[in-house]
Amino acid sequence: MKDLQITDMHCHVLPGIDDGAKDWDMSLEMMRRSWEAGVRTLIATPHYLPWRHTIIAEQVPELCREASAWAEKELGISLPVWPGQELYYHRDILHDLESGRALSLAGSRYVLVEFDEQIPWRELQTAAEQFSRSRWQMIIAHVERFSALRDPAHLQEVLELGVQLQSNAEEMTHGFLNGTTRWLKKRYAAQEILYLGSDMHNLDSRPPISRSALQWTDRLENDYRNSLLHGNAARILAGAERTGG
Repeated sequence: MKDLQITDMHCHVLPGIDDGAKDWDMSLEMMRRSWEAGVRTLIATPHYLPWRHTIIAEQVPELCREASAWAEKELGISLPVWPGQELYYHRDILHDLESGRALSLAGSRYVLVEFDEQIPWRELQTAAEQFSRSRWQMIIAHVERFSALRDPAHLQEVLELGVQLQSNAEEMTHGFLNGTTRWLKKRYAAQEILYLGSDMHNLDSRPPISRSALQWTDRLENDYRNSLLHGNAARILAGAERTGG
């Protein structure tokens, strides 16, 4: 667990913009705990909900700059916070991305997408096919939540369509008797999950990543572990930098 370099690519650290951090004090504490666990980069992913009357995409980049500045001023740490969103899947999602109403991750072509937890397989399949025909790369947020993907054939199909998978770190801490933990262990063994995030919303019930919550990653093959914790997300950011994202 020494010298970890973690990119938390799914977090709700920006204050007052969704159901995440309530104020700057909470945001700073979330960043402090993340840093102590080895997080060196954050991608902020406030919710994009198509039924909201106020579209918040234009607020996100400035709040990210403020968060980084506050972390340096108040905590004495250099913690880049990149803009993104967690997009709730809906029919016009690609249009909203093209128009700028919704944000990809750091201005890249990678998009963090969430679904209703009980989404029917056919609807999820349609979403995967829709993205496969577009210029956007879908990453399914907290993949462990969707019963439609517990069917091995369904999971294999979305992977063959080019969909990528993100999981929440805390979900591997519940013990092997937990069905979700057992399912995730198989996915990690097959190296099917490419990204890890905290999905932190607060300091207690949905907290920042901790070192204890990452101990299970020591059992992973080393190159895969490094890619999961940092390398894959870093490649997204490297592409965003090249294109001015």
